[in-house]
Amino acid sequence: MDIDSQMMKTASGEDFNMEVSEIQASVVNEVNELGETALFTAAKKGHLDVVKELLKYSNKETVTKKNKSRLDPLHIAASQGHHVRMMRCHPFEADAAIVMLPDKFGNTALHVATRKKRAEL
Repeated sequence: MDIDSQMMKTASGEDFNMEVSEIQASVVNEVNELGETALFTAAKKGHLDVVKELLKYSNKETVTKKNKSRLDPLHIAASQGHHVRMMRCHPFEADAAIVMLPDKFGNTALHVATRKKRAEL
């Protein structure tokens, strides 16, 4: 198939939706020089609506990914004094292991939130 034919070919229906989902996931899961995704920034700033939207395109690996400081988005949110419950909206809520993941000091996000007096799960 030549290039012109490939360019003129368009996906439709399920193929198109799958392509769009893959592109969205790729963009959402892109990391910066600190090893952080957009989810880290939204969690750090306490933007619950943005977190919810980003989580639609995130996978378990993204939610549990650690940055160069070896912190995940949940620990980042808790360390900034934001409610830990903001991260409970993720599609992996049933996986309690995510909430129990320790940071580099062995603390769960609940430990961190408790220190910030934000342990409102």
